[in-house]
Amino acid sequence: MVNVKVKYKGEDKDILETSPRYSEWVKEFSKGSGHLKARVEADEGTLGTIEMNKLTKVKPNLSDRKLYFINRIGELARSSRAFRNYMESCTHCGFCIDKCQMWLATRDPNNSPVGRADLIRNIYRRMRKLTFGLVDKLSDEEELKRLMDSVDLDKIWTYYYQCTECRRCAYFCPFGIDQAEITRSIRQIFVEMGMMPPFIAKTMECVYKTGNNMCITKDAALNVIDFTVSEISEQTGRKMEGVVDKDKADVLYIPSSTDFFTNIGTLKGAIAVMTELGLNWTMDSQALEVGNFGLFEDEYHLRRFGDNIVNAALRRKAKVVVFGECGHGWRAFKNYVVPRLAEHGINGISITQLTAWALKKGKLKISNKVDAVVTYHDPCNLARAGDLIEEPREILKSTVKEFREREHNRERTLCCGAGGGLLLDELMPLRVWAGWPSVYDAYRTGAQYMVAPCSIDKAQFPLVIEYHKVPLKFRGVSDFVYAALYGIDIDSV
Repeated sequence: MVNVKVKYKGEDKDILETSPRYSEWVKEFSKGSGHLKARVEADEGTLGTIEMNKLTKVKPNLSDRKLYFINRIGELARSSRAFRNYMESCTHCGFCIDKCQMWLATRDPNNSPVGRADLIRNIYRRMRKLTFGLVDKLSDEEELKRLMDSVDLDKIWTYYYQCTECRRCAYFCPFGIDQAEITRSIRQIFVEMGMMPPFIAKTMECVYKTGNNMCITKDAALNVIDFTVSEISEQTGRKMEGVVDKDKADVLYIPSSTDFFTNIGTLKGAIAVMTELGLNWTMDSQALEVGNFGLFEDEYHLRRFGDNIVNAALRRKAKVVVFGECGHGWRAFKNYVVPRLAEHGINGISITQLTAWALKKGKLKISNKVDAVVTYHDPCNLARAGDLIEEPREILKSTVKEFREREHNRERTLCCGAGGGLLLDELMPLRVWAGWPSVYDAYRTGAQYMVAPCSIDKAQFPLVIEYHKVPLKFRGVSDFVYAALYGIDIDSV
């Protein structure tokens, strides 16, 4: 443990001590966070459904896994210039440490960008010494055995599933070392060893079965949409349609499957925007998902889930795919799906880009701004990996009476503490503290509402807010668009 105080200017307390539940932090993390471990999926049915048999390349015994892990580090060092730079460039200046919300939450050196990378860097450096810099050709059997004995796969697994892949470290690092990309590489190796946390594996299983993370069937989706458009009609007097599986539509809308459960206001906002703009639009029952958990694990699943959206666009003969509110999903969509859509002459944009454009052009008329003070949380993958920074702000400034900026915003945003696949029950003690810096940053503005266009934020922040007893409410961006369009109380959306 490192006893370092991290304070806001003008405040005497460490950021952890500002929570009324600080005594519980002391009990949980006074000796670090190594006791919090993601479990490993063992259900053969789940693993079979997500095709882990195609990806697993090593026997499940510890010795074979260690040797495979070491060899794969060597392969990465040989094939990836970025990985070599990340391993070689770090000077241990420590500038990244207090920029990492996982370290802020635990004060565990291993749970920092430099500490986490050193778990791999130590293997890399010993391999370089062993192989005279060739790193992928091990010949000294005696030294190899000592290296294998030193590799602690359990420790590496533990701390590489306490990284949210938020990329904040890369933004502040003088050398641009991106721990998120190291994490993705190491998790890729774990997948090749047949290892994946149950939450991620079972979420992926739902996508294989239904095309969305929540296992929503077409009939269930239609029931929710019927209820939603009926409630819209009651609230606004406007008749709207929630269209699914239209044979041909100009616009395909991809929602988050969570919008069919806990984020109905976001779904209402999207339906309202597309209706008011007079778009010929539809959803596809096999692609009701903006999230892409492949981003957290391996390239195979990232591409497979991305291609599900491409195939849906082709089925619906769409000209444009409008992407719903999600942070990490947008990163995968923008960097993989959009180029794939372009091969077929199809454009891809975010619902916030569409809404901001429509407001700017006067195509959406706001007559009653929502009587609320709001602050905006930049989702990591929008601000640092997706170039979606100003559009949500433009929307909120057009729809609410007062907008307040936080201290840590835009590319410097703090992570929610549950990204990267960390929405795990077994990591709940870590999650509620990893999310605290961002919640406290929002609370300091004096806002009534904390707002973000991200499904994981919507799952994480209400729990963090409740745990720390903060007088804040949390909503999505499209929720405020809906409320402002029709003069509706935001709390009834």
